[in-house]
Amino acid sequence: MSLPQAPPSYKQKYGNIKVSLIIATYNWKEALQLGLKTAVKQTRMLHEIVVADDGSRADTAEVIREMRRQSPIPILHAWQPNEGFRAAKSRNNAIAASSGDYLIFLDGDCFVNEYFVEDHLSVANERQYIVGTRVNITLRRQRYIFATENTHISFFSWGTRKKLNAVRSPFLARLCRSTGGMASANFSVWREDIYRVNGFNELFIGNGGEDGELADRLDHAGVSRKKMRYLGMAYHLDHPLHSRRDNEATKELINETKRNKATWCEKGLDGHHKDRF
Repeated sequence: MSLPQAPPSYKQKYGNIKVSLIIATYNWKEALQLGLKTAVKQTRMLHEIVVADDGSRADTAEVIREMRRQSPIPILHAWQPNEGFRAAKSRNNAIAASSGDYLIFLDGDCFVNEYFVEDHLSVANERQYIVGTRVNITLRRQRYIFATENTHISFFSWGTRKKLNAVRSPFLARLCRSTGGMASANFSVWREDIYRVNGFNELFIGNGGEDGELADRLDHAGVSRKKMRYLGMAYHLDHPLHSRRDNEATKELINETKRNKATWCEKGLDGHHKDRF
């Protein structure tokens, strides 16, 4: 039995493409600042970072202004008024404001290691989107990280859960053939593919469902899903969880997309980029 061969490096495949990182946030400036600090220290430089802000207070904008002064790359702030949980529209705002060929999505309650961007590109393929994993950080470890800014995490680190997700191994990643669900907290896609399906469905109001429904439309459009394991480390900070119970309207949106094999959503990126549609 022959071992899987190493694929071409990301530099050989996509060394010159522009990569935008989109970070979703809402009123947790400390977590956002940590995420931004790790995002600007990558082995593969980003083209830009766009903060998708779902109506945060002014102190979030101040953190972004301060990080702009320190950052070697542009940081854009795509803010919308606070009218309840509207993550889908917030992310579409950021997509429309971005200019990268390849888009990586991260939640504002996460930070990353220095290989995060490189790893996403290393497994990227045409007509494919990538879904990564996360390590969960306990509240005690989180306090330590905020106090020291020591963001190094390994399998052996105390105060972590889902420890296998902290193991970075390109060799194990090549062996792994797992598939799985969708979470936009650690996710990447080609710009042309997310426009192919009109982006996130802005009819989703409230917490949950919009990322899975997007994945269904990408699948229906022939953009295949790839689960990335042992690469693309993201670390999720502890906080009270919102209810993931879908309301009836959310369930119907999801079921309608599945039932009709829909590739397009009624209200999405076309409302931000009239010239492209």
